Amino acid sequence: MKARVSTDWLAGCSGCHVAVVDLHEKLVGLMDDVEFVRIPVLMDEKGFPQADVGVVEGAVRTAHDRESLEKMRKSVKKLVAFGTCAAYGGPSGLGWLYRGQDVQAHVSTDANSALPHAQAARLEDSVVPIDAVVDVDYYLPGCPPHPYFIAAALRAALGLSAPPLTEKTVCAECTRKMEKRTGGQIKKGSVTVTDPDVCFLSQGVVCLGSVTLNRCKSPCMAAGAPCVGCAGPSLQVLTEPQLDVRNLLARRMSKLCGVEASAVTSYVEAEAKTFYAFTIASPLVHQKPTLALREWATAEPAAAGAGKRG
Repeated sequence: MKARVSTDWLAGCSGCHVAVVDLHEKLVGLMDDVEFVRIPVLMDEKGFPQADVGVVEGAVRTAHDRESLEKMRKSVKKLVAFGTCAAYGGPSGLGWLYRGQDVQAHVSTDANSALPHAQAARLEDSVVPIDAVVDVDYYLPGCPPHPYFIAAALRAALGLSAPPLTEKTVCAECTRKMEKRTGGQIKKGSVTVTDPDVCFLSQGVVCLGSVTLNRCKSPCMAAGAPCVGCAGPSLQVLTEPQLDVRNLLARRMSKLCGVEASAVTSYVEAEAKTFYAFTIASPLVHQKPTLALREWATAEPAAAGAGKRG
């Protein structure tokens, strides 16, 4: 008998669901073992049929998101947080910086510039990852996860044979070479480098590859762009309370290009909305004692960098 899989998306872009379709021949092979009983991009099923595994994309932003998530959890035996929005809040999680009533005070959806229509889903006070609402059995971060990891995770959740899910960082599959230099400067805002074969950090460009879990197979660096951390923190960042993206990058850049560590931490703090864009709503990140993300991200430019140090 085939295993039954049910999927849904909440506050997100549906990109993770599109990535399921991008499995191509892997999806065809998976269909030998799996029956999708609910998958919004492929079928019109508005209910929540009983299933072996539920796969949820997106964060919880509205009352409708919460209600749908609770129905999904009740209808499945195991639940997968699918993609970085579900696991950590993702880009939707930037809404964590502002309370729901503040958002409504600045955004209008009708011609009379009034608050959203009564039929619109009620905006919750904040944005949270799905494990703030229900129990989660498996996490598959990524924006979206690479099809290889999607197929592996689904097979693992269903108890089928699956390749191992690596615990390495994005750097593990990057072909650029780390090179120690001196007298470097941070290239603020830069997304390109001169030498296509040398590590971004060695050239003064902030790249999050060394602090990000590999669920993508490192396509950005190969294409000439630094990692933006879309798959969420590495296990080292997640498991050590005093370690975070900011202080680990500062250590590595100071060793590789000679830039002052304090300059790196100040830059990351001032641009917190960028460097924590995919994880800012997660308590695993914003509750670290070395971070003051809400203060940094909402501070006036001159005041940024004045928060806690770690």
